[in-house]
Amino acid sequence: MSHPLPPEIFDLIIDCLCNEPATLKACCLVSKSWVPRTRKHLFASVYLHICRSTIRLWMKAFPDPSNSPAHYTRHLWISEQLAAESTWIRFFCRVERLTVHAFDWDETVEAPLVRLHGLSPTLKYLHLVHYSIPLSDILDLVCSFPLLEDLTLRCEGSERDRDGWVAPSTSPKFTGTLFLMDEIRSAARGLLALPGGLHFTNVVLLCPIEHAESAMDLVSRCSDTLESLCINYYPPRSSEMPPPLDLSRAAKLKHVEFRFEMPDVQWIVATLETAETNTLQQITLFSSVPFDTVEEVIRMEWQNLDHLLARLWTAHSIVPELKYTPTLEMELVDLGEAAPGLLPKLVNMGVVCEAGDYWQSL
Repeated sequence: MSHPLPPEIFDLIIDCLCNEPATLKACCLVSKSWVPRTRKHLFASVYLHICRSTIRLWMKAFPDPSNSPAHYTRHLWISEQLAAESTWIRFFCRVERLTVHAFDWDETVEAPLVRLHGLSPTLKYLHLVHYSIPLSDILDLVCSFPLLEDLTLRCEGSERDRDGWVAPSTSPKFTGTLFLMDEIRSAARGLLALPGGLHFTNVVLLCPIEHAESAMDLVSRCSDTLESLCINYYPPRSSEMPPPLDLSRAAKLKHVEFRFEMPDVQWIVATLETAETNTLQQITLFSSVPFDTVEEVIRMEWQNLDHLLARLWTAHSIVPELKYTPTLEMELVDLGEAAPGLLPKLVNMGVVCEAGDYWQSL
């Protein structure tokens, strides 16, 4: 006489199939009792893209939002202007990661982000790519998630606020990663004005060199909690390099990463010399070398950096890493080909030298 397996065993089997969507779909046809568990994995990540008609297909498949699998979704990715009647979006109420991509602000739409306010009380990660949305609308959205830890903003054209806007009285936890890209000045101004302060442990800033002052303000404000810093000013040849970052107050800083081209080396040396070496454990340099750079120039630029890395590695056991990456703007050669005697020297100092992908590493 056979005995049915307890439901917990079936749940465990389905959980083991979490990365096999075809098998999970087949499980839905075996038994209705398996459907809830399979939906947990099948709809864990939902991508709604107007160009691919996924929103229309979603609404057609689940005409009654209350019976949809939206509450299983943990990562929601939206590329769509939400209309006023988009009430179905509120049923994604357990999202932990929200990505809103290419969200164009329409002058005729009143507060286009309001449909997303407080969407999920458990949201910890927000990624917003936007163009021309008022800064006040962005801050209102950010502050509607009290448990928010990680924030990624790619900002363009958000200098203005709405008339009569009142700043939020509270702000999220901000204890994870801050990633700002491109026009960071307005985003930095808004974040620095929030009442709860900034407590990010990881900060990544990829911005024009003209926004260096905003970058320095953000790093300074996060000094008490900062453990990892990645920074890249571009384009390096457009103007004079700004003053070095002051890392003397970042007493918890363990990892610092610079993405640069050859003219920025002296700025990196000056910044590293301000760092507190008692906690610093790793230095990563993502370097691009233009194809027309001669060996003598490379050696001249790297001389002071060689000495600094050697001193940090010998005296404080800090492990430096040196990586090379191509960019879309110029043809590049490997640093080892441009200066064949330099890499062995760095390796003998303990520097880890390898090729790396710029974007995959972020």
